[in-house]
Amino acid sequence: MRRLSAPEGGCLSSAETRRLSIPATAGGVKTALDTLENLWSAQGISRAVTWPVEVSLDEVLANVVHHALAGRGDSARVELELQLHPGDPPRCEVQIEDDGPEFNPLGADAPDTSLGVDERPVGGLGIELVKRLMDEVHYERKDGRNRLRLVRHLVVIDEQGE
Repeated sequence: MRRLSAPEGGCLSSAETRRLSIPATAGGVKTALDTLENLWSAQGISRAVTWPVEVSLDEVLANVVHHALAGRGDSARVELELQLHPGDPPRCEVQIEDDGPEFNPLGADAPDTSLGVDERPVGGLGIELVKRLMDEVHYERKDGRNRLRLVRHLVVIDEQGE
């Protein structure tokens, strides 16, 4: 990984936070991803460093919509908090909350990728991807809500693996 130069990384000088409540629908997921993209654009932060956060947020929200809150319709809401913090490198925190049944995705066994696609059980790959893309992933159950916090330092991932 390499640190961002000023033109590529933008000029984030103070913490920027966006909080929103979205319906547990595909449209709600799109709203969250659009909000994140607008936040990046406003700060001048390149997609070269933001894609891991976008992929992770999309995966987590899809799981919430399709599993935790499935069948509850538009009345179910997901609280989403996006925070950008200045620093070298800048850091992004995303917190996703839902009021679905208690489920700690970090407690699930890692998928056995040595098995063929037809041989392994469905599920588990998405959260494994999130854990690999983010620098920190934390779960807690508090006040009847699932809370998943994702943290990513905004650095470019070099193709050479530096």
